[in-house]
Amino acid sequence: MLAGLHSIVLDCRRAAPLARFWATALGWLVREYDSAEVERLAGLGHTPDTDPAVAVDAPDGRLTLFVVEVPEPKSLKNRMHLDIRVRDAAHYQQLLDLGARLHQVLPEWHTMTDPEGNEFCIMNPPS
Repeated sequence: MLAGLHSIVLDCRRAAPLARFWATALGWLVREYDSAEVERLAGLGHTPDTDPAVAVDAPDGRLTLFVVEVPEPKSLKNRMHLDIRVRDAAHYQQLLDLGARLHQVLPEWHTMTDPEGNEFCIMNPPS
């Protein structure tokens, strides 16, 4: 078996809304909940909107971003971050509307934070 990247895990305070943010940012899909998963969550006192671990899947199914709730808040700069390309200026604005914040403007990229303060970079910022 070859080694390779299986998934990416992002710790957070509230998984469902942050998963929706990252699905929009990446053009991926929040994994749908089937009836068995909804029932399992209900048994734990959760719904899809309060699920503490939400999967965001790449359209080709080859990679998943798991957004997982943890009790402690983010306190320092990320040790690793995602570099993404936006489709256009409207996509960039959509991320801002969903709570992203511009942190630093550089000639070839913009450093931003998601709604919970996790850093990421936009590699082709609109002019």
